[in-house]
Amino acid sequence: MSDQKNPESEPSIIINDRRMRFDEEPAREEEPRTPTPEGSHVKAESDEEKSLREKAEEAREGRLLALLSGMVASHLFVDPATGLPDERFSPSEARFYLDLIDLYAAARGKEGIMGQLPAEAGPGEKEPPRLGHIPAILGAMAVHALGVDPATGRPGGVSNMDAARLYIDLLDFVSGTVAGSMTAEDRDYMNDILYQTKMFFVRQRDLGRPGGAAP
Repeated sequence: MSDQKNPESEPSIIINDRRMRFDEEPAREEEPRTPTPEGSHVKAESDEEKSLREKAEEAREGRLLALLSGMVASHLFVDPATGLPDERFSPSEARFYLDLIDLYAAARGKEGIMGQLPAEAGPGEKEPPRLGHIPAILGAMAVHALGVDPATGRPGGVSNMDAARLYIDLLDFVSGTVAGSMTAEDRDYMNDILYQTKMFFVRQRDLGRPGGAAP
């Protein structure tokens, strides 16, 4: 098999174990740290820094839960003018996302909306929700926002970089909070989709800069 690549071909979604920097310029070389004198006590993180970090994490979690809650609401929408459900009305779909929120809350050690984990699906019922559905949802949204055709892995539509950045950031947040509560298969999928979306984000961002390479 030849190792040469076709320079005119569009990159497809590639899965490997490399992790690409996302939405950042190349990192500057860190300055050498001054050794801490023996016997001295230096806080690794100040109270102010900890507070700011916790507030940032709360904001990211709030956006994630707002997104999932919006999906619940979208499947319980009733037209206020007629009092009738619209075509999206589906209590079973709404319950799916409620259960997904519960799973996330349980993995974070918090009280869920329904107060209990969902029961296993019976014969003929849909697959019960699991934590792996969260990165699947966010990944699909990120791919769509990047204008990538999921079937081919090639750019195929208008991109919305702000939306893509949000979904990738939430993917990063989930990977750092509840990855340990996922199955190995779901965790591997999340790492793959996180790498893929970051790779395409960086590529789309570079194409939009003056002098960027042609797609």
